[in-house]
Amino acid sequence: MKTRASIILIGLALFLSSCIVKSIQPFYTVESQYFDDRLIGDFISEGKSTWKFTSFKTEWKKENQDQTKLTKDDYDEFERYKNAYYVEYISKGSEAYFIAMPFKVDNHLFLNFTPFYFEENDLNGMAAQHLLKTHSAAKVNFNKNGSLKLSWISESVVKRLFNEQKMRLKHEKVGVNEDLVLTASSEELHSFLKKFMSSEIENKWNNDDIITLNPNNARP
Repeated sequence: MKTRASIILIGLALFLSSCIVKSIQPFYTVESQYFDDRLIGDFISEGKSTWKFTSFKTEWKKENQDQTKLTKDDYDEFERYKNAYYVEYISKGSEAYFIAMPFKVDNHLFLNFTPFYFEENDLNGMAAQHLLKTHSAAKVNFNKNGSLKLSWISESVVKRLFNEQKMRLKHEKVGVNEDLVLTASSEELHSFLKKFMSSEIENKWNNDDIITLNPNNARP
């Protein structure tokens, strides 16, 4: 997926009104990956932003039709993300693209979002060098009316658990605003999500980190 790899930003801030938990490593393991066709299609949020979920495998093959030009890195990329979705997000004329890997936490479906490309005319090269591609985790719920609910793990909730000493997980506070960034391994992060989902945590989900996507000619 070379054509849009020139700028990588944390584009999730575009559509969430509070801070979500970010990690250096993915929240999923290879064994937990779980592709679900129901996510394929076009959706629209309450704020009229549009979302398009396509198979990464489909997009990769479309872009790499001339196999004589493919390198080992190209094939490695395909193997790494072949079970993922390619997500196009457009809001007020600005575009952002993500790799979203579906995975299971017990019986719960999650998406691991990684920014792939973000359109930002005001960003200079020096600032871009200081941006780090991180991961976030959103729980997926399929509603009876065909809509999707995406619920991200909130930074405020996890900070509260750390402050109350109710969880232990490798993390750092980075930047001027001391943003929370998890530094644990993917196996540890997946284990954390299992405990998080099974525990009775008060106000586990922050409404500011939940988005409902309604079908917009979504594929059945």
